[in-house]
Amino acid sequence: MADTALGQPAIRWGPVVLAVTLVQAVLAAASRALPVLGMPLTQSAGMSPEAVGQFSSASSLGSMLFFLWGPTVLARLTSVQQLRVGCAVVGVSLLLCISGQWHLMLFAALVIGIGYGPGTTAGSELLMRVVPQRRRGTIFSIKQAGVPLGGAVAGLLLPLIALHAGGVGAALVSVAVLAFLAVLVLGVWKGRVDDAPVRANTSLRDVMMAPILMVGTLFRSSRLRRLTLAGFALGASQSVVMGFFPVFLSDHAGYSLAAAGAAFALLQGTGIGGRVAMGWVSDWLGDPMRALGGLCLMSGGCMALLATIGPDSAVWWVAALSVLAGLGTVSWNGVLLTGLAEAAPKGRVGAVTAAGTFVLFSGYVFFPLVFQFIFERTEGYATGLILAGLVPALTGIVIILTPTQGRAGAS
Repeated sequence: MADTALGQPAIRWGPVVLAVTLVQAVLAAASRALPVLGMPLTQSAGMSPEAVGQFSSASSLGSMLFFLWGPTVLARLTSVQQLRVGCAVVGVSLLLCISGQWHLMLFAALVIGIGYGPGTTAGSELLMRVVPQRRRGTIFSIKQAGVPLGGAVAGLLLPLIALHAGGVGAALVSVAVLAFLAVLVLGVWKGRVDDAPVRANTSLRDVMMAPILMVGTLFRSSRLRRLTLAGFALGASQSVVMGFFPVFLSDHAGYSLAAAGAAFALLQGTGIGGRVAMGWVSDWLGDPMRALGGLCLMSGGCMALLATIGPDSAVWWVAALSVLAGLGTVSWNGVLLTGLAEAAPKGRVGAVTAAGTFVLFSGYVFFPLVFQFIFERTEGYATGLILAGLVPALTGIVIILTPTQGRAGAS
């Protein structure tokens, strides 16, 4: 680990990658908890199963709010301190969901999204300071593999806790405890990488102008615009899978809560290795943009195949499609973050990753609500799943047919 990054002295970046990845997993488990427990939560609140998509939309809206103002408001905190704040926020928010009241759960989902934000911005800042360029695609994808890791843990354990160890409230408390433990561990962990000086106090004008300056950075570079478009399109299929898959299996295919959670965990577990593999492919290709084009096509195909699942589908077919969806709809986020971080102007990695992820999360807000409407109006899921796949598929064709520069030419 003697490589250097950004001209800094050699740093042992293995522990940094491990710490950031585990924090990402905890934050992801918190954000996936409500969709995984969607059937009992919607039933207890007197809502239809399709309403579970509102959790994903609210959480994504919270992350968007963070990306607009969070990096500026938290500018005086180190990256590790920002991660601690995020974990504390999601832990408290999960406890609010125990009430079973729909409006409180939606508010909690919103705040969970806010707490999720530092995992992207502060985590990316940490990795860009220590990871050499030739390994960034792989390492950023390892960090993002924490997301499906957390989702797999949520899918496997939370239904079991809810069914056999104290109900839905106990399941929510268990994830909150993980978040609070992460706060404590990060308080003990000391990494010289986080010794970078913090910025000066921010004025009210800085806070008000932050969204304009942040989003404006995306329009200064054609490469950043294409990367952002790819992320928004891929978010269509991923948001539908993350927000509806467990409920889809229970409500449409007749699976029990535990069986649907296991299939969701399989999907997420595949995404762990898938993200690392796609990061390696991106490094091998030498350009995240080329990798994203292929992933868009793969994502569209996966959604079309998921539409074939029905009450009579064989277990092996559902399992096979869960694995395929883990590769095609969950494995691209690290590649996108690598592209955004590398295309960012010097000293603007956090702002650019926040801006690109803000646009991505706008899709996470928009698409679940749209597809909830489609699912309800079409009295089924197949039409919505196919439409959700068309968005990345068409975008992938555009990206592949559009000439693009390699990593060195990010202008």
